[in-house]
Amino acid sequence: MIKPAASHGARMLSVNHQEAGLRRLRAAMNAASDAIFLFDVPGMTLVDVNDGACRLLGYTREELLALAPGALLPSLPPAGLPDAPAALASQASECELLRRDLSLVPVELKWHWHAQAADADAGTDGALLIAVARDISERRQAQERLQHLAHYDSLTGLPNRSLFYQTLAQAVELAQEKSWRIVVLFIALDRFKSINDTLGAALGDELLRQFSNRLVACVRLRDTVGRLGNDEFALILTMSRHQQDAVAVANQVRDTLRAPFDLRGHAATLTASIGIAMYPDDALDPETLVRYANTAMGGAKRAGRDGYRFFTAGMNVQVLARLDLELALRHALEHEQFILHYQPKVDLRTGRISGVEALLRWRRPGHGLLAPAEFVPVLEDTGLIGRVGAWVIEAACRQVAQWRDEGVGPVRVAVNVSSRQFAEGDLAAEVTQALARYLVPAELLELELTETALMSNAERTIIVLGKLKKIGVKVAIDDFGTGYSSLAYLQRFPIDKLKIDIAFVRNITSSPNDAAIALAIISMAHSLKLSVVAEGVESRPQLEYLRRNRCDEIQGFYFSRALPALELGQIIAAGAGLPPGHDPAAQPAQTLLIVDEDVNVLSSLHRLLRPDGYQILTAGTPDEGFELLALHCVHVIICDQRMPALCGTEFLSKVKELYPETIRIILSGYTGLEAVLDSINRGAIYRFYTKPWDDTELRDNIRQAFQHYWMANQPGMGRSQLR
Repeated sequence: MIKPAASHGARMLSVNHQEAGLRRLRAAMNAASDAIFLFDVPGMTLVDVNDGACRLLGYTREELLALAPGALLPSLPPAGLPDAPAALASQASECELLRRDLSLVPVELKWHWHAQAADADAGTDGALLIAVARDISERRQAQERLQHLAHYDSLTGLPNRSLFYQTLAQAVELAQEKSWRIVVLFIALDRFKSINDTLGAALGDELLRQFSNRLVACVRLRDTVGRLGNDEFALILTMSRHQQDAVAVANQVRDTLRAPFDLRGHAATLTASIGIAMYPDDALDPETLVRYANTAMGGAKRAGRDGYRFFTAGMNVQVLARLDLELALRHALEHEQFILHYQPKVDLRTGRISGVEALLRWRRPGHGLLAPAEFVPVLEDTGLIGRVGAWVIEAACRQVAQWRDEGVGPVRVAVNVSSRQFAEGDLAAEVTQALARYLVPAELLELELTETALMSNAERTIIVLGKLKKIGVKVAIDDFGTGYSSLAYLQRFPIDKLKIDIAFVRNITSSPNDAAIALAIISMAHSLKLSVVAEGVESRPQLEYLRRNRCDEIQGFYFSRALPALELGQIIAAGAGLPPGHDPAAQPAQTLLIVDEDVNVLSSLHRLLRPDGYQILTAGTPDEGFELLALHCVHVIICDQRMPALCGTEFLSKVKELYPETIRIILSGYTGLEAVLDSINRGAIYRFYTKPWDDTELRDNIRQAFQHYWMANQPGMGRSQLR
């Protein structure tokens, strides 16, 4: 009797123990925020649920327990105990549970194994399965938001570039199966930037939103509208017939822009340039289709805007090459393909190198060394010029430090600053950082800016130049005379130097107009206490003309082309310089220039006049005459009238403007006197003598011409008193 009593007591203790365990488990389940479902195995009977499950699904506890497990959870573990509890515990999946209101709630479902003491009388082995369902609605919404942001433009709500290309790829794949035609329209708004700059970015954004709404209204539901850039949009049209349908859509887009846009009280009108490319006619892949449509759009812009163009295989070879150039330039900085060459500047007073100009070169793989004219405009257009410009400043400062450390000495380096870099970047900060990084004195760095860059925003220019002046950096105006005609900024801006553009130097010894501009720049600069550099000096006559007229510095191929840093350092260290100029004190008292295409005449006149002690220069053409005039201080000129390139009176008329102090004489057998008399009346020539000449009379007249020169050029004696 004792044993049964003991056995019954043991069973009661076991039951009480299990009930206590279940109570503790239920309390823990209710404390959890997740939904928990408790199943007895192997029959997979739902034993219990927690409050979280009731809240998640909208049922009472009794209602949930009355439901079949399969109606609650979309998938259950197989009947029977799992082989490995650890494997079951690692199972997790995402699914959706059906709420009482028939809505679906996304959850992350995990299964857990729970063991308890077996109860043979209860018919259970003590194994429990616990399903934990965590509501992931917020996570799903966040993922959907991120997915939307990744594929849709935040301003207009249109598919962005990424989704547009995906959609186009799908359309092309379907078109291959259905033998359809796909049309891509690339749409760029004309002059949107001016509206954006005038009205501000907020109204510019509003304009883009309104335009995108109009664009969506233009197309069918099955067509796709995307935003590819700031003011660039694109359409994907699926067509089964000819290209006239594309023309209709292009005209519809243009028509929808006719009505003004209301921008919070401001009326704005727009036009668009549209490029059209077609699958399979033009290209077979999405990237090429869009690129060709963009190319055609460029053709529409160049044709006058507010129009459309179809892409054709040969329409824009240069544009396609430019696209390749843009891609290559974007890799050039990262792959260290840019280098600097340096062109010397020479002081005309000392003849020594006074500094250098840093000139950008691009070692493009497969193309050799490219000059700036071949790629800098593309850098400007793409916006890369800011990064490249900052690199140039740093590289120049690094080179100055290297020359210093190598014993070459202090070298002043001038760096070109583009208009866009000056307007958009923080130039003063870039300069300050580069100078500090390489311990370069500020006076060794000079920045060259164009007039256009300076005048684009005068007030900002004053601030930026003020910062540069405070640092100690010199500022020069490059290509002076080719930009703004107003010279008021020379007084407003802290400028140190003017550079005469090569356009005025190229013909400075033969063009009175170019010479007058160059001399005016020199005179004006000196009156404002600015120094002057003439660029593009390629000959000794140009050099001597500029030196005689007090130009401060020159640079150009006559002295040296742009050189790599190593070669230039060697030239500077060797003390290279210009040949000395003519010493006025050593100049012969009287210099005579004879210009005649007849060699016999030149020889005869030289023999005739040499005994009189003149320095005699001879030229067979007017061009040779201009060169000799630039190289020498000529007092009297004898010129033949009949020369093929330029007649004598025309030659002497130019000489009068370039060298008004000279005495100019025509010696010719040409009997047509009308042009000669006109030149005499205008003061272009002093005398006219005929061939053949009388030796004695000619020698006397030449002697009188020199006397006239010296009298006309005596201090206090005006030329008008003698002529």
